[in-house]
Amino acid sequence: MKIAVFDPFCGVSGNMILGALADCGLDIAQLEEMLRALDMKGWELSSEKVLRNNLQGTFVKVIVPDETSCRHLPDIRSIISESDLPEYVKVKSSDAFNRLAEAESHAHGISINEVHFHETGAMDAIIDIVGSFCGLYLLGIERVYSSAVATGTGTVTCAHGTLPVPAPATMHILKGVPTAPTGISSELTTPTGAAVLITAVESWTCPFPHMKPLSTGMGAGLKNLQRPNLLRLTVGETANDVLWSSDRCIEIKIIIDDMDGRIWPDTAGSILESGALDCYAAMCIGRKGRPALEATVLCPAARMDAVIECIFRNTSTIGMRICTVERAVLDRDERTVETKFGPIRVKRVFLDGKLLRSEPEYGDCAETSRKHNIPIQEAITAARFAILEIERNG
Repeated sequence: MKIAVFDPFCGVSGNMILGALADCGLDIAQLEEMLRALDMKGWELSSEKVLRNNLQGTFVKVIVPDETSCRHLPDIRSIISESDLPEYVKVKSSDAFNRLAEAESHAHGISINEVHFHETGAMDAIIDIVGSFCGLYLLGIERVYSSAVATGTGTVTCAHGTLPVPAPATMHILKGVPTAPTGISSELTTPTGAAVLITAVESWTCPFPHMKPLSTGMGAGLKNLQRPNLLRLTVGETANDVLWSSDRCIEIKIIIDDMDGRIWPDTAGSILESGALDCYAAMCIGRKGRPALEATVLCPAARMDAVIECIFRNTSTIGMRICTVERAVLDRDERTVETKFGPIRVKRVFLDGKLLRSEPEYGDCAETSRKHNIPIQEAITAARFAILEIERNG
């Protein structure tokens, strides 16, 4: 499987992604030809090799005519959907703009369709976003990974006035994503760059899957900063002898012998909502020979503080043991299937790039059961029949 691994150690913007893709072998002329499917005239791309703190990268510039009108989300969706671009590009590009609209809506207290796209709706941003997914498509990338996203400090001036860095829209888009504050007084990550990266990336695991690197490149930002203003990208193929991914996470263990056991199910739910990957418990004998609950919690390093705070707030423990563990993890995704009772989410698991099994989400089946007053097993069966029908039709 061909994968791409981004390393936004100095942030990410739309043109940095294009530059990184070009530095990894993307043909700019071929990219331009694909982008001509968009109903927009008067733009062109230029690329050049530049130095940023003595490291070389590719700087891609989108040259566009002056525009006096702004666009709304439906306008941009129409431009994308009415093109002859590959379906992957259209779906991902639309998703990225949906994220931008939601973030701007949240930041300014208006509905999504009321959002006036200024910087993020201008022609150059459309080329940045659609061009990024065209580039991934042309390079044959099947899965995208990324490390933590660097952010800056200070303020930035834009169409909405002077905003703090990271901009409110950027922080909304990065919600739940590992970030790495740098202390650099500059906007390192833009809303456009964040939207593309979050839409493209399927896993933020580190270390990344075993792979054979095929190419590596640097996409250059415009400014010269304290660190090289570059976005690193590595394109590679996963090793054939490794059938699963691996990552490292934090393991937290607590022993509780003085808490009402009835509250544990709700407590475990709160811990998972705080960012934990897994949370389970077993009965044991604690110190002084008292029956106790031994709870184990796994979480990403980036969510450790939030998970620890949740544990302290929701349990009676006053201390915990923490260590780093490595996991073997199968690739998975989530799809929604239509049943006669309505939509139900399904988790699909892959081994060596091939579908291993599909399983309906129990929570969705339980909700469907309550809504239609049917046994849960009937909802599960309906979802499994829908899965089989999809797999039978390829």
